[in-house]
Amino acid sequence: MKCYTVDGTGLDSLRLAERPEPAAPGSGEVLVNVHAVSLNYRDLMVADGRYSGKLDPPIIACADMAGMVAKVGTGVAEFKEGDRVLNAPFRFWPAGTLRSEWARTFVGGTGVDGVLAERIVYPAVSLVKVPGHFTSFAEGSTLTIAGLTAWAAVVTHGKTRPGDWVLLHGTGGVSIFAAQIAKKIGASVILTTSNEAKGKTVREKFCVDAVVNYRDADWPKQVRNITGGTGADVVVEVAGASLSNSIQACASGGRVALIGVLAGVECSINVRHILMRQITVRGIMMESTEELRKLAKALEAWNVHPCIDRVFPFAEARKAYDHLQSQKHIGKVVIEVKL
Repeated sequence: MKCYTVDGTGLDSLRLAERPEPAAPGSGEVLVNVHAVSLNYRDLMVADGRYSGKLDPPIIACADMAGMVAKVGTGVAEFKEGDRVLNAPFRFWPAGTLRSEWARTFVGGTGVDGVLAERIVYPAVSLVKVPGHFTSFAEGSTLTIAGLTAWAAVVTHGKTRPGDWVLLHGTGGVSIFAAQIAKKIGASVILTTSNEAKGKTVREKFCVDAVVNYRDADWPKQVRNITGGTGADVVVEVAGASLSNSIQACASGGRVALIGVLAGVECSINVRHILMRQITVRGIMMESTEELRKLAKALEAWNVHPCIDRVFPFAEARKAYDHLQSQKHIGKVVIEVKL
């Protein structure tokens, strides 16, 4: 079986490899022919060692896939051969609050093989059917981390309501999903980017209400001015190091979802901003399979399709990584494993 592995020593460690065919699915398991895998910034961090250091032995890369059920094990009633499925990012987090033992089942990062392979065996309880209106496996592969993280930030924990202001950073997969979800709820969206062309695109294509340049020193003040002086009700913080500015841009009672560290892990925070305005800051590590099912149902009800920037063939996986690293994309970068 062909797959791609990484060992945490750099992008050059991404290698096409041969692994034994997966064993027949056991009780409660499903064998899936993988058709598409989408990339996340986390995959760059895993490859270069920033996520979990050097990996010995190397692991199969990536966490997000969509494919077709090839065979089901005993006790599996919810799936059958031929079903289109996508995976939850944890091999086991069925519902509720994440437990430490469940966190260790996060695929494609901390020693647990990922999904950038021709075939995988996965627990049935951690698979979800691809939304019926999706026209490709590439679309299905985008929900595992980016879609689910956006859903957790905006809906599960952000509790976004119609009329709220939602502040997003950048034009990556999570932010674009969050914009689509927030608009369907009836919220207004502000997005930060330093790229004028990207700003124009998100306004036109995703109905973003306002765009702010995060290179402006006073961008939190600009956000407050846009919102009539109140600030953002919900913030999806993807950069990490900009958390202090995101807090300054918040309304009283604002909810900040800290979901990434694109710009680093350290920042200085004036805690009085949190205290005086009663702001909630919550770390987001995707969410459970139960929440992923809710996301899939919502997207189908809303007839929302993921934004895919570019699809690369399996043989050009490294080019897909390079494209993601270039930050030229809007939305998701996908590797097509099977046509």
